[in-house]
Amino acid sequence: MNIKHENVPGLMQEVIFEITKEDYAANLEAALKKQRRSAVVPGFRAGNAPMGMIKKMYEPTLLVQEVDKLVNESMANFIKDNNIQYILEPLPVEEKSKVDFQNPDTFVFAYEYALKPEIEVDYSKLPVLKDFRYVASEEEISRQVDQLRERYGNYTTPEVVESDKDNVSVKYGEDKSGYIFLKDLTEKAAKQFVGKKIKDVVSVKLRDAFATEAALARFLRVDEKELEDSNDYVADLTIDYIGHLDKAEINEDFFKKAFPDGDVKDEKTMEEAVSKMLAQQYETPINQKFMNDAIEMLIDNVPVEMPDDFTKRYIMLVQKDMTAEKLDQEYPQYKRAFQWQLIENKLFEENKISVTADDIRAYFRKYFIENYFGAIYSKEMEPRIDEMVNEAMKNQETVKQVYDMLFDLKITNQLRDKLNIEIVEGDGQAFMNYITKAEETPASAPTKKPRAKKAAAKKAEEPAEEEVPAPKAKTPKAKTTKKTTTKTEK
Repeated sequence: MNIKHENVPGLMQEVIFEITKEDYAANLEAALKKQRRSAVVPGFRAGNAPMGMIKKMYEPTLLVQEVDKLVNESMANFIKDNNIQYILEPLPVEEKSKVDFQNPDTFVFAYEYALKPEIEVDYSKLPVLKDFRYVASEEEISRQVDQLRERYGNYTTPEVVESDKDNVSVKYGEDKSGYIFLKDLTEKAAKQFVGKKIKDVVSVKLRDAFATEAALARFLRVDEKELEDSNDYVADLTIDYIGHLDKAEINEDFFKKAFPDGDVKDEKTMEEAVSKMLAQQYETPINQKFMNDAIEMLIDNVPVEMPDDFTKRYIMLVQKDMTAEKLDQEYPQYKRAFQWQLIENKLFEENKISVTADDIRAYFRKYFIENYFGAIYSKEMEPRIDEMVNEAMKNQETVKQVYDMLFDLKITNQLRDKLNIEIVEGDGQAFMNYITKAEETPASAPTKKPRAKKAAAKKAEEPAEEEVPAPKAKTPKAKTTKKTTTKTEK
């Protein structure tokens, strides 16, 4: 086989493989013999058909397969032996290729590929990026404490509705029933229930009684869009059940139940713990906002050369429903997505970012303790938690999701360390205003964050390692034979 390749300036490179009959003859002969052993030909026992007949029947197809395999292996070896760092995948150059399977002799396969562009990130010269830091307000802390007091309060089922904070189960119509939190009603409607006993009847216009359309829809068990504008939903509600909740007192017993780790001893440490609890709830949206802003800023300020014509060819090849007109409209977004992936890979390589199986196991362990055993956790439960973690690690789809999440978090933390950050502090409402203000500011070209080329989360018990498969070359379309090469996803 003759391989023609010459490095030229720029990202685009070309390689040509000249394959002669001597290169594939032995493999083709072996494939024919193997086919003969299993071929079922009328008039002959299996394996005894004349080789001439086998060649006539199968040689055209086997020739395509063997040449296809040879050129793919040659391309993979060429990339590996020359340590070529490329993007996307090699594409055939039809006009420079010579492929005629009807008159096989010497085949010429020409490909072009794009080198990975050099990327330099000077963080000191990048613009300042804002990052939100959540600080719980006294009102938010008080509201969260009330919710905890309700969660660990004393629930009773009295015979009489004691306050407009109670809840009732009702029956109405012939066979309908529903559940009402009186706090979902207007003040006037809620007072109609106070003092009522089980079996008492309350006649109401449900549309006027509920404070919101959403609450009415929940009670009626319909989608909000299904509510009839002209219907007042008049009903006679027979009280079937009454629920009353006395909030837990703020004392040592409450601290033990609501904060089982034992760190909360008084109201001051309770407020500190609640503040951290609330901050954790905002951690994900704050990270998402920061990461989206960071991606846009980096794409706008870090030069990343892209071979546009080649990239468009690649998109047209892999996106089967893509049209030239549609690509012209969407290409800027595709380009920004590719550019971000290259910048992200640069961060990955420079900082040796990795997510191991131990990282994933630790995530699962924390998740199960906090969500299943929080208030009752003890060391005696460790064997059961180990079982749950081991079972979770068997689900490769879930493992991959956790892997991606942890990888993204590590990238986010790296960017926070490297970028010039201006901290904006505030409570939940301030964060919503911060988000709303950002959405009202038009972006030049918003970019959806693409999935980065991360290390594959393979066996759950092994640390994930970066694996970049060798590319499969595309066999140029033959004159009379259907192309059989398939694309390898990278």
